[in-house]
Amino acid sequence: MPLRTIVLLVIAPLFLLAGYFAYSKISKQRELHVQAGRTAQTAREDSAISDVIHELQKERGYSVGYVSSDGLTFPEELIRQRGRTDQVIASALSDIDLIATNHREEFDHAVRRLQTLAQMRRRIDGGDRHGNAAIQEVISSYSELIDTLVGLARASTGSDRSTEYHALRQARFLISSAKEKAGLERATGAAGIVKVFSLSLQEELTSLRRGQLTILNEAGAVKGSAAWLPTLQRTRQYMALNELHETVVATEATIGTPPVTRAQWITASTAWIDLLRQEESVITAELVFLASQLEQETASQLTELIWFSLFAALSAAAFVVVALK
Repeated sequence: MPLRTIVLLVIAPLFLLAGYFAYSKISKQRELHVQAGRTAQTAREDSAISDVIHELQKERGYSVGYVSSDGLTFPEELIRQRGRTDQVIASALSDIDLIATNHREEFDHAVRRLQTLAQMRRRIDGGDRHGNAAIQEVISSYSELIDTLVGLARASTGSDRSTEYHALRQARFLISSAKEKAGLERATGAAGIVKVFSLSLQEELTSLRRGQLTILNEAGAVKGSAAWLPTLQRTRQYMALNELHETVVATEATIGTPPVTRAQWITASTAWIDLLRQEESVITAELVFLASQLEQETASQLTELIWFSLFAALSAAAFVVVALK
């Protein structure tokens, strides 16, 4: 048998085997890169959902103030906020592709609820209803809408805490949930302190406050920081609102004059919500950074593997050519 034939019979199978392993390795690395890209995209889409929730929470606060004052409070602020809300919703709906695909039922439900926003606003502007029933309707309508978005965020976040990235996603969802209770606390207090100050109002505010602290305590545990919540509670934002809260709860429900003004309550509760929003934004920035870093690392590793495989293939081919001469 000619020497060239022997060389081909020996080298060719080894060359094919090496090529198979190289292709398999490249395919796996490419899949890791694609997954990293999805992770980065999900992080950005999660942020878009959080933005919509935050703007709707702000609009709810202005709407409650507007209705509870018979249209005398926040008319201009409400108009500006609606414009801001619409911009954020339009931007989010055009960007949320991956979550919409992976969680179609929750996404479609959220879209249907968002389509009721215009009708809600018309009822608020109509001004044909007053009193506690109208206030509660505004709070409930906005809260139900926000709850659908929170449900979408919950579905996309999942319960996996196996990595730093997933733990941070859990922590952000928990902070967002606490912020929703803080928003309800602001709306409930702003309406009730002036219109329907009562024992039930005190009980509801106490429940909302406890709920926030429970959720934030869990968020601190997920973050792995026992000092995180105590640090928040030492901030001027928390202490200012907590002082008003204690004043409201300790006041006799039968008094004729409210213990604090609507302006005081809204100012303090808004400052506390803004602080939670800052904490949420810090985690969002960390998530986007981690996801982008992973995407870049997998892209770099894929490029290096492709170049190494090409070099190995060219070297093997050159060896075969030389051997056959």
